[in-house]
Amino acid sequence: MASKLTKLTRVTCRNPLAVFGVLLILLFVFCAAFGPLVAPRDPASIDLASRLQSPSPQHLFGTDELGRDILSRILFGARISMIVGTSVVAGSLLLGTIVGSLAGYYGGRVDRFINVIVMNSFLSFPGILLAIAFVAFIGPGLWNLVLALVIGGWVGYARLVRAQVLAAREREYVEAARALGASDWRILVRHILPNIMQPVIVQAAIGMAGAILAEATMSFLGLGVPPPVPSWGGMLNDARSHLFDSPHLVLFPAAAVMLAVLAFNFVGDAMRDYLDPRSRIEAGL
Repeated sequence: MASKLTKLTRVTCRNPLAVFGVLLILLFVFCAAFGPLVAPRDPASIDLASRLQSPSPQHLFGTDELGRDILSRILFGARISMIVGTSVVAGSLLLGTIVGSLAGYYGGRVDRFINVIVMNSFLSFPGILLAIAFVAFIGPGLWNLVLALVIGGWVGYARLVRAQVLAAREREYVEAARALGASDWRILVRHILPNIMQPVIVQAAIGMAGAILAEATMSFLGLGVPPPVPSWGGMLNDARSHLFDSPHLVLFPAAAVMLAVLAFNFVGDAMRDYLDPRSRIEAGL
């Protein structure tokens, strides 16, 4: 136990930004899980008599153009961002792992078809444009947005997994399993994937930041969750016309997006350094 505490202390002292990122993530997760309990007011409650109020003891973050409490809307918006971010990363990671594993393990025509034709076709279009086109076609909504972002984001995970599987499939432990008669499925699931997941996990942590930012972008464009459900991107869209007379309408939701993206980037960078054996040796871990 003492050695583990010493190791944790070294990691903390070496990368305080990672600790800051973890604390921020825990805060956003708490807001997403317990937002209805800690929010001071109903985020959809309209009070035109209190519209565009500056931050005050009654409304800590002020009110928007309909008199809705901004703090309450940010707390509820954290739930949308966390749900979308987690779902997009999980879906992209699952699809990318399956496709990349097949391409990297079997090679040949399978790899050429998946890598050259399928992946390059998706990479030829920016992921956000694919998501915009998909949502514009099927309509806005939470799970439509998740599906659209998965379609635009799985390729990065697939290419990473493919490269890792290509390097791992010729290792000695894989050849030994193949010589013992293990099936392709068993070799992939039991021997290859557990040994290549470190860089994939790092990519997933950083991908959370991209997914949250993409959700805010789509909501800002009106292609996210429909009103009156609060989302950070939708709040920024509503605040455009009050940028100069009520800047707090932009400041607080923009700060929420920025801090969430920073937190996952800090944690992803720290995980990359920690899981890299050379960095661990240099740090004495």
